[in-house]
Amino acid sequence: MGAVKNMVRGVIFSAVYVLTTIVVPLVTFTLIFSIEGLPFQWEQQDYQNITFWITAFGLLISGLAFFTFSSPKHSIRRGVFALIQVIVNCLYLWSYKFSGAAEISFIIVNFGFFTLNVQQMLSMYMGIYFLTIVLKLYDVIDFTINREKIREKRMKK
Repeated sequence: MGAVKNMVRGVIFSAVYVLTTIVVPLVTFTLIFSIEGLPFQWEQQDYQNITFWITAFGLLISGLAFFTFSSPKHSIRRGVFALIQVIVNCLYLWSYKFSGAAEISFIIVNFGFFTLNVQQMLSMYMGIYFLTIVLKLYDVIDFTINREKIREKRMKK
């Protein structure tokens, strides 16, 4: 029954990652891009580039989330997929930073212009992800070294 439970868990986490990495950002950027009366400095090509990279990395992250969370706890497979998922999350944030989505500028008529720049926040998150990569590497090494102990504990349950 553990395998079915892990598969269901993988599907649930994959769906959560689809919502958080694809649906919410696409809806947000679509609403921002389609607001009437606010002249953004984005062109249609910029919007298409942003949505392409959001969708591409979101699908990768969601697929990796399925494999990460459907794997048994403390398994080497789970550690490797978690490490790959964190690296792809870094690439996802990097795509936000360098696709133009991290800096939103628009002109307010008779007042000036407004720029929302979240590149520093994205850099901070990338630093946190770097520390997470170090922890995931440690997990993979630990799972590999203690493979026999983990199997014995699993068999006792």
